[in-house]
Amino acid sequence: MRILLLPFLLLFTAHVAHAQTLTARGANGAAVEIETGQGEKGVQLSITTAGGEPQLFDGIGDTLVPLRAGNRSGAVIAFDVDRDGIDEIFIRTSLQGQRGLLLVFRWNASANQYLPVRFSEDAGAPKSYLFVHLSQPVSVSGNVIEANFDSSDSGRTRLRVFRYRWNGDGFAQTADN
Repeated sequence: MRILLLPFLLLFTAHVAHAQTLTARGANGAAVEIETGQGEKGVQLSITTAGGEPQLFDGIGDTLVPLRAGNRSGAVIAFDVDRDGIDEIFIRTSLQGQRGLLLVFRWNASANQYLPVRFSEDAGAPKSYLFVHLSQPVSVSGNVIEANFDSSDSGRTRLRVFRYRWNGDGFAQTADN
């Protein structure tokens, strides 16, 4: 029993990212401190700008899951996708062990805080999150997010890759799939 349990635990911990702390580039080059950890409702994200109160987002998933942006990998990545000199904050989590979730936060100067960006798809209303496959890669390259999804056609499930391109206001699904 012990022999079988150990490989399972090693495999499980290889896919789960732990609490993370990093510094992002904020408005006017100011440092923005980003921390993740377990909150009362699950994963908690804290974003603190220089001289500001922390913004807390609690319950944005169950566990942290890694993603890639350029040559960086982690569950939380600061990356300037819109090339305005201010990093956007990407975070990937799991939901109930069945789905993955991607959130992207962008500095909003008029609100003086980071807010989630919108994801637009071919059908449906824009959302402030993107459901992704739990165990398949999610990557950011330039201004494009590439994510895998399970789709069902006539009872058959297959894995599909979707791309979302930055459109100046959020990410929109592209036709170059």
